[in-house]
Amino acid sequence: MLSKAVELSKKFDSKLVVLNVLPYSFLPKDYQKELKESAIPKFEEITEDFGVSKRNRALKVGKPYEVICKEAEKRKVDLIVLGTHSKKGLSSLIGSTANSIVNYAHCDVTLVRI
Repeated sequence: MLSKAVELSKKFDSKLVVLNVLPYSFLPKDYQKELKESAIPKFEEITEDFGVSKRNRALKVGKPYEVICKEAEKRKVDLIVLGTHSKKGLSSLIGSTANSIVNYAHCDVTLVRI
């Protein structure tokens, strides 16, 4: 999915912001912090491999659709590129997180099958 976002960013000569949201907002704060700290090295490795600058990447904890929509609005993004799992049948074409982002985002949303 990140490769598709990088490809689009290069094609349209645009800035790419990478946001990863850990969906654990109801866990104790100390556990959230530990979880986030353990995810940082892999996140940094992946984003560095794709050439994403430190100021254009963020790892956060919370409800994914809320965090993504708020961050997109804050950073005034034009397009959210979001990975979604492909399942069989019409009722499962889009997951609940993707559905919420499509409905609440202030900008366009592109879904990439992962």
